[in-house]
Amino acid sequence: MLERVAIVIPCYNHARFVGEALESALGQTRKPDRVIVVDDGSKDNSLEVLQVFASRGVEVYAQENIGAHATINRLVELAATDCDWVAILNSDDRYLPQRLEYCLEAARQRPGQAVIVTGLHVLGDNGVVLSQDAPRSRWFHGAWNLGNHADAELPEWLGQANFVATTSNILARTDYLRANPFRPYRFNHDYYFFATAMLENQLMVCPEVHLEYRVHGSNTISTRPEPLMREMIRMHLDFYRNNAARLRTSPELRKRFYAFVRSSWDNISSFHAGLFQVAVAQLVGKCSEDEIAALSAGMPAIEFNEFPNKELTSSRRGAPSLNTTASLQRRLEDLGAEYELSKGDREALDRLCRYRHKMLRSYWVRLGLLLGACHPLVSNRGKKPIEKMLWLRDACASNLWLRIGEILGSRGCYELRRSLV
Repeated sequence: MLERVAIVIPCYNHARFVGEALESALGQTRKPDRVIVVDDGSKDNSLEVLQVFASRGVEVYAQENIGAHATINRLVELAATDCDWVAILNSDDRYLPQRLEYCLEAARQRPGQAVIVTGLHVLGDNGVVLSQDAPRSRWFHGAWNLGNHADAELPEWLGQANFVATTSNILARTDYLRANPFRPYRFNHDYYFFATAMLENQLMVCPEVHLEYRVHGSNTISTRPEPLMREMIRMHLDFYRNNAARLRTSPELRKRFYAFVRSSWDNISSFHAGLFQVAVAQLVGKCSEDEIAALSAGMPAIEFNEFPNKELTSSRRGAPSLNTTASLQRRLEDLGAEYELSKGDREALDRLCRYRHKMLRSYWVRLGLLLGACHPLVSNRGKKPIEKMLWLRDACASNLWLRIGEILGSRGCYELRRSLV
């Protein structure tokens, strides 16, 4: 039996963008069975734009403003009447045409997981895809690169960065969304949902790009640090509290939890692990000594069967080994360093090509080549582009033939002797 899928769109003050979002939903190669939009009390003319699409089968609803999380929850309930899957699309984002087809095929290949996410491109305000090193997309590129390692596991990756980025990246089974409604956060309702799906081994990450996420001045995330940091602490406290009972009884759940929590200390976004520990201290400070002792004594965990730092204290090789797995933060720094090196090489190669082109256009240099006075200038010394460029710079600066040409008034020789300096 063919499973039905709905694309649901919460809209708030996105009259400029929601038309593009709807066109991307209607233009899917695997047509959605329903497209449902709820305007959450927009103050611009979003509702007028939405009503134009009603004639094309889009279901349009309007309500007083209740917030993004509650609007999405309502949309899920509307879709749940007859759809097996729900794809969420925020009203300022866009799907690539094959997103539904690709995600549903991935779901068929791995039927045990209920939430599918994909790679994404970052759009500017004007709808143009930003380059990877553009200021607004650099973070997303770095966050996705954290997972490009054979030993990078999903809990660790997600703990360090909400690389999934947005509720627009969710295609999920309807019953899973109903069992895990979005929480009343302003910024982190997507991150909490992804963390829960990860903990339950329900999150499937497909790296191929099928989503275009737009960044612009009115993004919810465009705010000063304090509100986001406070909500991030609240989110993690909620995550601990709501999973406390099953963490006591499930070793597999604890393994993913440990990796997520350990990696969160190097979070590259807005989670301040130190302040979080201060918050935990405030909660523990309200417990009596007897309660703390009882909690410690009552932990039913197989982890007590061996020391947690056993691999660091092996005496069979003499001195203790302190070689631990590099953190994702170090990997990100290494990737950044590699990128800067490759960027420098590209720039050097570009300068080198332009300089050699200019050199070969010079009549004086071509005459020098015929006379054997410029042969050092066309040699290819150095291994890397920057080394080749520096060698050519020094060779031009010291070349007698170019110096004579400069004395005789050749503008080209003057530029060649100085343009790489």
